[in-house]
Amino acid sequence: MFSKKIETDYSTYTQADVAKAPLPARASAVLSPMAIADAPNATYSIINEWMVMRGDLESEADILVKGRIFGNVKCKMLIIDSGALIEGGIDVEEIIVRGAAKGIMIAKKVRFEKTADVDCEIHHQSFSAEEGARIKGALRFSDEPTRLTVRGVATDGAEHISDATH
Repeated sequence: MFSKKIETDYSTYTQADVAKAPLPARASAVLSPMAIADAPNATYSIINEWMVMRGDLESEADILVKGRIFGNVKCKMLIIDSGALIEGGIDVEEIIVRGAAKGIMIAKKVRFEKTADVDCEIHHQSFSAEEGARIKGALRFSDEPTRLTVRGVATDGAEHISDATH
């Protein structure tokens, strides 16, 4: 019933170390600046804490958000770091939220850590949340959340979702 969570210090890991790790370990590792600097062939992008992005962002790889995004995000794995914000549609295979999100979220695997502050309609296949995570909105289980797509953020701030089969 109770278990002690083992905290790992990833600050000494290089990109190659993390790339060899199984997906759950890669997902929980936020690389140190030194590891990022040593990773010329990195398969992820970073929106740094001083960045504010307005518009849609799409990548075939992973994205780590430390800043703020006002628009839709589509990628393989998304990490919203503590202090970061995404306001818009999120369409990913896997998401880890440590910061804030507002809008519609579509993901196979969703994980909210204790610092998460989420106000979303969440379509998921797998969901977990640590004690302390603040969640407002709706959870909607789906066997195939990837069939859904976020159509975008309208000018009135409303978001729309559609089934990709139609």
